[in-house]
Parts: sequence; structure tokens; C-alpha cells
Amino acid sequence: MALATGGALLLTLGTATGSQAATGTLTYVRADTGSTATIDNPSDQFCYFMSNALSAHNGTNSTATFYADSFCDPGQFLGAAQPGEGITFGSARTMSVRFG
Repeated sequence: MALATGGALLLTLGTATGSQAATGTLTYVRADTGSTATIDNPSDQFCYFMSNALSAHNGTNSTATFYADSFCDPGQFLGAAQPGEGITFGSARTMSVRFG
């Protein structure tokens, strides 16, 4: 019984520490409306849809990596912004971002 309880505790601790989140806000300008949108305290390694962004400012404490598709495909890499950095995408619009 102690072995089963210890195993369950290990699984619980493993999943509790497996998911990290960046602290802060990514702010971006939407190409379709020109309005500003945000992603607050994003989870690391999760792919976020950005709705065709023109530019972004990474106000989080994690690296933001941007992609031209909606699925964070590494083959569609556009650029990255370190914490506190801004990025402009030019003619290529970004559709997704991943942190971490």
C-alpha cells in the first residue's frame, strides 16, 4: 500500500511541476483591425493563435517564438523576441506564438 501511495504522489508531483507559465504580457497589433491584443501569463510550450499580427512586444519573462502558420510549425519560423524585446514582421504576418 505504501508503494502505491508513493507512486501516486510521484505522479501528482510530476504533473504539478511539469507545466510552467511565463509571467507578463505579450502585446501585439492585429493586421485586420489595427487594434492591440494581448496574451497574459502564457503557458510555456503551448501554441497561441495571434490573428495575423503586424508586430509584437514581449513583456513576459520567457522567449516568444513566432510562426507564419496557426500551429507553431518549426518550418514556419519567423523570428523570436527575448523578454522585453519588440519585433516587427514586415510583409510576413505571424499567426502563432510559443513561449519557453
